[in-house]
Formats: sequence, C-alpha cells, structure tokens
Amino acid sequence: MTSLLRTLLSSALAGLLGLDTVQAGQVLLSRPAFVGPLLGWLNGCPAEGARIGILLELIYMDFIPVGGVVPPNGTAAAAVGVLAYSAGGLAPSLAFFAGMLAGVAYSPVEYRLRAARSEWNAVVERELSAGTLTLRRWLARAMIIENAALGGYVLAWTFLCAAVGLLPRIWALYPATDFAYSLMPWLGLCGLYFRFRTQAYKKNG
Repeated sequence: MTSLLRTLLSSALAGLLGLDTVQAGQVLLSRPAFVGPLLGWLNGCPAEGARIGILLELIYMDFIPVGGVVPPNGTAAAAVGVLAYSAGGLAPSLAFFAGMLAGVAYSPVEYRLRAARSEWNAVVERELSAGTLTLRRWLARAMIIENAALGGYVLAWTFLCAAVGLLPRIWALYPATDFAYSLMPWLGLCGLYFRFRTQAYKKNG
C-alpha cells in the first residue's frame, strides 16, 4: 500500500471514528488514546501513534463542553499528529504540536456544522407534522457531512504539515519542540492528578 493511499484511508477512517463523538455510538472510539494507536498501526508507526494519542488524551481530558463551548476535537488532533509524522515527515515533537493545534482549530468548524444542522429543525418539524418524516435520511445526511468535513480537514492538515516539512532549516525548531514535547507527559499527569483530586473532594464533601 502506497503512502498516499494510507494517508487517504487514514483520513477517511478518522472521519468515521469522529462520528462516535455525537452521531453514532459514543463508545469512545473517537478518543485520541484509541485513534492514535490505530492510525499509528495503519501507517507503520504504532509506538509513536500510541504516544501521541495518549499524550493528547491526557491534555484534552480537562476540556469539558459547557453550553455553547465546543472543545478541541481529539480525533482530529490524534489523526493529524500521526499523519504529520508518518506522511508529513515532521519530527514526532512537531507533529504532536501540529496535531494539538489542529484539534483546537477544528472547534470553529464543528460549531458551524452544529449551527447548520440546527437550521434543519424547521424542515424536520414540517415533515413531522405532515407525516412525511424519514429520520434515517436526515441521520445519514448528518453523518455523511460530518464524516466528509473531518476527513477532509485531517487530509488538508496532513498536506499542510508535509509542506511545512519541506521548509528550509525546519530542523532548527526541533530542539525547542523536543524539549516542550518531553514536558507533555508531566503536564498531562499533573492535570490528571488535579482532576481526580477535585473529584475526590466532591465525593467526600
């Protein structure tokens, strides 16, 4: 299987896994800790994929969707991180931060997708009143749009990372990104500690 074909399949798979967030199942298949190792295995870098996915899981675990706030997309982050390394040729540290940025940048896209779906409510209500509602058609439409949006987004970021990897003297960034990357496990574990400590205080209180 060629590298380009693996990249295309990985992007499409990321789009499918992203549906687990709200559309289909919600069985944690969209979590970075699952997406990272899976795409890493598919692209021949299972260890680095697992590392990127688990670190992103630790970092993103504290983001809670409250009200209209859309948290960073962990699926996009893990997929871009793995593909930026395997297909884009970036160092693992820079690929990780590219993935983290991609996850944050997907929030406005997801917000617009939600806003577009909310505009369907009036049409659905009219069809329901008329007795012509076909719920499967609306669900299929929503899932196809979500899948295409996330898959295309991951693919676009992968090409962008590949272009960044061709920049002259890009390697000059690696000492700084490597150092920052080495701190991520400690940052993630600290966040996890304070999260569990808060939960423990709530139970005891």
